[in-house]
Amino acid sequence: MDDRKDDKDSIIVKGGKRYCLLCSNYAGKICDDGTTVKLHCIPSGDGADQTTRRSLWIQKIKLVRPDAPISSNSRLCNFHFENNICKQGSIPSKLNLTTPRKIVLPRRPLVRYSEFENTENIPCRDTCISSTIGSLSLKESSETQTDPIVGDSVYVQTSDVHVRDDATQTQLNKAKCMKSSASQTFVPIFKPEVIENDDEKTKYYTGYPNYATFLLFFTTFCKHGAEKLTYWEGEKRTQLHAEDRKYSHPNIEKPGKKRSLRTIDEFFMVCLKLRHGLRQEFLADLFSVSVMTVSRIINTWINFMFDHMQSLIPWPSREQILSNLPKHYTEMTRVRIVVDATEFFCEKPGNLEAQFLTWSEYKHHNTYKVLIGVAPNGLVTFVSRVWGGHASDRHIVQKDGDLFLPKLEPGDVILADKGFTVGDLLPAHIGLNMPPFVSSSCQMSVQEFFKTQQIAAPRIVVEMKMEQIKNFKILQSVLPLAEVHLAEQIIMICCAMTNLYEPLLK
Repeated sequence: MDDRKDDKDSIIVKGGKRYCLLCSNYAGKICDDGTTVKLHCIPSGDGADQTTRRSLWIQKIKLVRPDAPISSNSRLCNFHFENNICKQGSIPSKLNLTTPRKIVLPRRPLVRYSEFENTENIPCRDTCISSTIGSLSLKESSETQTDPIVGDSVYVQTSDVHVRDDATQTQLNKAKCMKSSASQTFVPIFKPEVIENDDEKTKYYTGYPNYATFLLFFTTFCKHGAEKLTYWEGEKRTQLHAEDRKYSHPNIEKPGKKRSLRTIDEFFMVCLKLRHGLRQEFLADLFSVSVMTVSRIINTWINFMFDHMQSLIPWPSREQILSNLPKHYTEMTRVRIVVDATEFFCEKPGNLEAQFLTWSEYKHHNTYKVLIGVAPNGLVTFVSRVWGGHASDRHIVQKDGDLFLPKLEPGDVILADKGFTVGDLLPAHIGLNMPPFVSSSCQMSVQEFFKTQQIAAPRIVVEMKMEQIKNFKILQSVLPLAEVHLAEQIIMICCAMTNLYEPLLK
């Protein structure tokens, strides 16, 4: 559809149709009520009566549209008059427009100049800015305009554009105000206040079951010195200057530059990192700090939380387990712990020995492996150290068994999956209950079938707990090599936070 101007004056004709000066009606348009739109010319001004009438028409039009191009060929539709009829001597009175008509401008021609041709005749940048913006100064224009380079060619706008100087100046003033305010303060885009008194958002963003628990842990961490932490700056540098950091002692103010974020903002950042596995670059933009600051906060807080959250993984007594024994364990009352191993993906190390130790034939990927033990109701009671994916369950029990085997009492039973062949490593008074091995050459017997079914149903609690732990997306993604030294702390913190939820089995 073409856009052109009328031959006589500046009224715009679009697609061969002549439009009303104040609305979108055009001559011959049929409305919903069946009436036909008619256009009426503005009085020419010949004679005293016509001059007065023309002045009244123009006065009414300017009240609605001050920039309307008035000429002898300008027209108004009959819907701007009383009873939708324009008689001899009528003056437009219905001028309340709900959808004012937009000014249709022709497309600005673009002239292409090759980068390798003679550039002497190309208009300079200042000329283009002055012809486009008008009264704006060249200094202000150079801050906001850029050369529109596309590929190997430069496109320069050569025609004048109808731009309002006051609107452009207002936009420049707003941009300057935003720039000055951003340079003065660092306000995080995402604050802990967005989850205040909203338990669903709190659990989604932080992993804590509700906002009260989130606030309780933050208050507890502050009582243990979270507001005066010595930030991690690398192993050697931190150990070298640990004695000189007197500000880390109580009642001594921290010297130098103040913190960029509040203490609760840092705690909230670490929770986001654990719950959603966000990269440090994204967190830096989200909290308006540098990537180095995010790295120091993450390293410091995760080690701090690891030291103060180990008590969330208890070792309940046999009486406590029996008082909270689920119905699935009515026939297995001696079960003290249900164990299983799980693996988490990690980046491929550059060292060949490290590649061998972390390679998992089960996952076909480089992984870290952890042995997790839970009580019959789903409470995490044991988390081993982090091992490479190449380590077997038996190897982990041999090395880390002294962390939970001495806690077992005579008559206790360990419930495990088949393949957990550690019966010879256990003391004589400790039992091991696992499904029987099935040979590939013969079918499972009836006794083996019922025994497997009897063990598999209660053992599902450890699988449910592992799924709950891996809801922390930092354990779903591939752990970067830069965060390898935090793997054990991250896994323990995630396991401890799941103990704040309701029991899996009742």
